[in-house]
Amino acid sequence: QDVRALLLQCGKTPVMVKLDKPGQLGNRLQMALLREALHIYESGIADVEDIDLAIKNGFGMRLPVYGLFEHTDIVGLDIVRNLFDYVTRDLSNQSGATADLDNRKASGRTGANAGQGYYDWSRKDARQVKELRDAFLLDVVKRYR
Repeated sequence: QDVRALLLQCGKTPVMVKLDKPGQLGNRLQMALLREALHIYESGIADVEDIDLAIKNGFGMRLPVYGLFEHTDIVGLDIVRNLFDYVTRDLSNQSGATADLDNRKASGRTGANAGQGYYDWSRKDARQVKELRDAFLLDVVKRYR
């Protein structure tokens, strides 16, 4: 409660986590999304670029103002329940890293700092991507606080 009060005093938005589990709340949610994104890519369903576009230009756009459970309630639990049964049968339930991720790491394609990961960073500017991200996040924080 003391840490929560301090965070509120600093203008932050704390979340209460009731059980100590590996990773923090946001990281756990992001890992679940990444696991499925890797599955989609490795299964040949879509390319990395299209997966990122679907996130950035689809459901990801509403996340700053529209939580997952808000979305579920607004769509309707009856509809979500039916979708859940239909879609989750085909989702990845793999634990641990995927073979592709291991192969990229082993070959030195470890991301932007190495010049190659899932993207060819000789053609894409990581600094520019981060600047765009930061500008967007600052705008969201200013607009909705």
